[in-house]
Amino acid sequence: MSPRTYSTSFPSGAPHDPFAGICASPLAACLLAALSMCVNVGWAGAPAPVAATQPTSEIDLSSTSLRARVQPAHEERLRAFSATGQRAQVHQLSDRECALVERALDALPALHRQILQRRLARLSFVDAPWSPGTALTRGYDGADGKPLFDITVRGDVLDTSLSDFLTGKDVRLFTADASGYRLQLDAGALPALEYLLLHEATHVVDNTLKITADGGPFREIWTDYRSLAASLDRDPVAHSVYRRAPAQPLSQAPALYRALAESPFVSLYSTASAGEDFAELIAWRELSQRLDVGLTIWIRDSSGNVVARFDPLSSTSVQARMAKANAVLQQVEQP
Repeated sequence: MSPRTYSTSFPSGAPHDPFAGICASPLAACLLAALSMCVNVGWAGAPAPVAATQPTSEIDLSSTSLRARVQPAHEERLRAFSATGQRAQVHQLSDRECALVERALDALPALHRQILQRRLARLSFVDAPWSPGTALTRGYDGADGKPLFDITVRGDVLDTSLSDFLTGKDVRLFTADASGYRLQLDAGALPALEYLLLHEATHVVDNTLKITADGGPFREIWTDYRSLAASLDRDPVAHSVYRRAPAQPLSQAPALYRALAESPFVSLYSTASAGEDFAELIAWRELSQRLDVGLTIWIRDSSGNVVARFDPLSSTSVQARMAKANAVLQQVEQP
C-alpha cells in the first residue's frame, strides 16, 4: 500500500526493556507486547519519506489483545511530534489513564475492533503539548504485504474533555479582533480520547477497506481524495485553515459557521479531505446515536451575550450522510 498519514489537528545504564514503564500500574503486563518495527512517518498532506527497512511484526496480531498494542512510540513518531529545541517524549500512562484508554478501546464499534485486531500494530502516547497535531495515524506494509497501522496520540488529551478539545482546535481557525467574540464548542464532558480514538480507528478501517482512496462514496462532494466539487470549493467552508487558507478574523466566525450549517459537513475539519470527512461522519454518528453526545457551537460577545448558535448534528443533510457512511461500512467486504 502507499503510506498514508492522517492527523487530527498536529536512559542510560544497564540494558532495559524498551517497552517497560509505559503504563505504571498492575495492568502493565497486559499492556505490553513484543512488537518491533521500523516505520516511516509524515504529517497529512506532506510527502512521506521511504522507510530504510520494511516494518515487520514478529507475532500474530490476531492473538494479541488491543490493550497489548499500547507501547512506547517509535523514534520516528517522536520526531514527528518534536519541534526545534523541543523533543517529544514517551508519555507514561497513570492507572487512571490506563483505565481511560481501555474504556475507549472497548467503546469502539465491533467492525473497528475487528479490523484493529488484525491491523493495529502500535497505540502510543507522547508528551508534546506544543505540537499542532493531536493524533497521527500512519499506515505501512506489514511483513505479509497487508497494511499495518500505528496510532500516536498526544498525552495531554487524556486530561481534556471533548468540549475543550474541539474548542481549542477550532479557535486556531481565527485571529482575535475588535469584535471581542469568543468561540465555544459544547460536546459535554465526554473524554476527548473517546472521540479521538474513534476518529483515528475509522481511518484504519477506511484505509484497510479502501473506502475513500479515490474520493469515496460521496462523489457529489469529493472529486478525489482532497479535491472538493466545484460548487463546494467556492463555499466559505472551503476557505478555512483546514483547507490551508489563512486564519480569519473572529468577526467572521458567525458567517463561517452559518455556512457550515448550510453545508453537508458535520464539522469544518471534515473539509480537509474525503478521509477526514468520512471519519468525522462515522465518529459523530457513533457518539450521537450510541452515547447521546450532542454538539453545539456558540459564539458570544465580550459581555457573554449569544451572537450565534449552531447545531451541526441537527442538519438533515448531515444525518443522511452519517446514515450513508454507516451503510457503506456494513456493505464493504473485508479483505
